[in-house]
Amino acid sequence: MNERRNPFVLGKPIKSPADFYGREHELRELFESLRNMQPVAIVGEHRCGNTSILYQMLDPTVRARYLDPPEDARLLFVFVNSQLAAEGPDVFYRRIARALKRADPDTQMSFEGAVDNFWIEDYLEGLVDRGRRLVLLLDEFEVLADFEAGFWEWFRGLITEYDVSIAVATRVELGDFRDEWGVGSPFFNMFRSVYIGAFSAGEAEAFLAGVSRTGGVDLAAAREGILALGGRFPYYLQVAAALYYELADREPLTGAPEQAAAVGREFTARTELHFEDIWTKLPPAEREALAWLAVATAPEPRDAMAFDQALHALERRGYLVEGRLFSIGFADYVQRQIQRIELNADTGEVRIERRAVDLPPKEFALLRLLLEKEGEVVTKDDIAAAVWPEYDLDTLGVTDAMIQKTISRLRKEIDAPGSEFQHIESVRGQGYRFQNASVFEVYHQGPPSAPNGQVAAP
Repeated sequence: MNERRNPFVLGKPIKSPADFYGREHELRELFESLRNMQPVAIVGEHRCGNTSILYQMLDPTVRARYLDPPEDARLLFVFVNSQLAAEGPDVFYRRIARALKRADPDTQMSFEGAVDNFWIEDYLEGLVDRGRRLVLLLDEFEVLADFEAGFWEWFRGLITEYDVSIAVATRVELGDFRDEWGVGSPFFNMFRSVYIGAFSAGEAEAFLAGVSRTGGVDLAAAREGILALGGRFPYYLQVAAALYYELADREPLTGAPEQAAAVGREFTARTELHFEDIWTKLPPAEREALAWLAVATAPEPRDAMAFDQALHALERRGYLVEGRLFSIGFADYVQRQIQRIELNADTGEVRIERRAVDLPPKEFALLRLLLEKEGEVVTKDDIAAAVWPEYDLDTLGVTDAMIQKTISRLRKEIDAPGSEFQHIESVRGQGYRFQNASVFEVYHQGPPSAPNGQVAAP
């Protein structure tokens, strides 16, 4: 076994090929595009490995797998982080020049004066005269979206006219980039898209085997727990495996429920903000689809087409694996975003865990009142006035028995079987108080888990 070292790279791109796993198919497609001077976009979510793939393309040992030596010698690979150039085109030009200065010590171009688009063009012409071709790797390409139209006209012309290969990494489909162009993007028919999402099952297994060897810790006993938490999403798979790796320093790994619970709590603490970032950036239709999946319910037929389209997008992004949410931790997060009981006063629609429920008029009126006054004590007089308006001149006609019977019927409709959570709390001598809650809060009393078994390890 190799000398033990921590094999996990968290929170930053993976630059060393020794710590990079999978993506063989994607790398092959990328180098094929660059060889043919076809602009290519790596489209994937944050923390899915976009930046890491660009860094692998910089590494000579990786390039040797896809390019023959003479071909590689003709290419000049340059990496630019667009986040550092977001201030405007002038900064972007200077960032490219700075990267060229590091990568091309043989150039005769001066880096002392002003650097603009004409300087870039002069550099490219000089590079061609030396029998070489630039491969420009641009990370976080979407942050340049606010650049003025003149820049994009120049950039498109650069791709068209000059002997240059371009690969960009982006979370945004280039067809959606700068929609004021009318056709949706200045690049809608220029860039080939290479999508990256979840690992394949084989890539996930290769990752676990590789980090076990490098780290000197056999993670086999924790395999199911790691996959349940991290799924096949590269970053979260690393987080889950790293937590078990840390645990192995303190005790033998057994895969026992107690170990899974402890790691699950720490996983939640470390990923909560990341999941929030995912949730807020997803389109509404995809959040809606995740909500349906998180409660193991299918939408109504009228929403089926939009649901199916959202599933396809979520699968490509890596948030679904074989039709399931990729992680029980992510499933828990989604369940925390869903109020278990929803009532639309305009349409009269009531949903419980997103399932449409038909309530009798009295129960509907009671639930509407309780939701409006959520967290407050509602007296029997309040209930009588809201539920039995026909007695508005004689509220004494509404008996305690009538109220208690209606409360009881509503509880049967809305309380969750198998859960001790009660939405309607009796407040002795005062009335009732309503507590709505997320789906997660209703079912979970302990560490993150998968209620009803709807989300399992991949």
